[in-house]
Amino acid sequence: MADPFSAILAFQQAILESWLSSTAMVMRSWEQLFELNERLVGQADRLARSRVEIDDGPTFTGKYGKRHLDIDPERDV
Repeated sequence: MADPFSAILAFQQAILESWLSSTAMVMRSWEQLFELNERLVGQADRLARSRVEIDDGPTFTGKYGKRHLDIDPERDV
């Protein structure tokens, strides 16, 4: 007849190992998620435009029709 104590001990050890494995997998997934998020924010910061190209609205000295507000596809890509 099988020893119930050793069977329960083996069962608990298997549960503990599976729990540790799944916890490690979750932590690696969170680490990868944070790393990708950091890279995405860095890329958005690097690609952000540093100049204003759209006029802020109609004013007495407004700049509507000025050539420097035109979109240049070669510069803005």
